[in-house]
Amino acid sequence: MEWITVTGARLHNLKNVTLAVPKRKLVVLTGLSGSGKSTLAFDTLHREGQRQYMESLGIVTAFVSKPAVDSITGLSPSISIDQHLTNRSPRSTVGTATEVFTYLRLLWARIGHRPCPACGADVPPAYDVASEDDWDEAAVDALPCPHCGAAVPNLVMGDFSFNKPAGACPTCTGIGTVHRANAGRLVDEERSVEGGAVLGWPPALVAHNIRVLRAAAGHYGFAFAPGTPVKALAPAARDLLLHGVGSAEFDRYFPDTPPPATAAKGRFEGY
Repeated sequence: MEWITVTGARLHNLKNVTLAVPKRKLVVLTGLSGSGKSTLAFDTLHREGQRQYMESLGIVTAFVSKPAVDSITGLSPSISIDQHLTNRSPRSTVGTATEVFTYLRLLWARIGHRPCPACGADVPPAYDVASEDDWDEAAVDALPCPHCGAAVPNLVMGDFSFNKPAGACPTCTGIGTVHRANAGRLVDEERSVEGGAVLGWPPALVAHNIRVLRAAAGHYGFAFAPGTPVKALAPAARDLLLHGVGSAEFDRYFPDTPPPATAAKGRFEGY
């Protein structure tokens, strides 16, 4: 369809208005204040576009009422953008400030594929995307994997939200940026720990931390050499210095060894 056709719009100041709006064009509504411009754009066209889209996905649309109009044909899913100051949080985007992100999450939750948690095989949607007849049958919490029969939880909107743990990136937690310390500015790798490699340690703290590092290395069965330049340390010793026991970076070397309980026994928290 090349046109959006509105027949008998009569909401607020609209008095049985019938018109056709061309699609894929920049259309401007002009007129006197109170003539019904916003009513036509937001309360009629946008609301009906929103209602029809949600209805097509099998979503209950009781909270999106049908506008006072005889019929509207040719509508596509729509968004409305108002001129106002939005939240400057990194979790606020054009998608969250409008309905775009909600529409996409609705769509992905309906037609998305997911891996089976048991066998890893691809599990398609519970219905034929091209057919609306199966959509009501998909309203279950889980479906069996067609390959191994294991229960596969249905996708939900939260699985695609970067503001929720289920959908957020595990690296940046949905923020979009990662803040990490620059080890090159904290540790002079040309020097040894005894020689002041760790720039933030005062001399009185160096001896204490060397004792803890040696105890930690002994707990895990290797030796820590405080007189060796940091760049020449073994990978496990270097990660012990930078990240400490209990960190993912260090625990990968000794996954089955519990960390020391106290600093005296080698519980070094890392620089």
